[in-house]
Amino acid sequence: MKSNKPFIPKYWVGKNNEKISCKEKIKILNSNIDDLQEMISEIYDEAILIGIDEKQLKDVLFEIIKNMKNNLKNV
Repeated sequence: MKSNKPFIPKYWVGKNNEKISCKEKIKILNSNIDDLQEMISEIYDEAILIGIDEKQLKDVLFEIIKNMKNNLKNV
């Protein structure tokens, strides 16, 4: 499933580096990423409007991603 979004890869890979082929799973994941990008964009715009430093905001967003953990057991 091809996306016109530059941040969405041509294909997704699993834990063992195998290409994920289920089109429905890929469609859902890509849609979730599109939603996340839109949400981040809204947060970013609002932060800029209230005068927040862009670098500080990016640093906070990067820290959120960097500190994410897998909360699912045995997955």
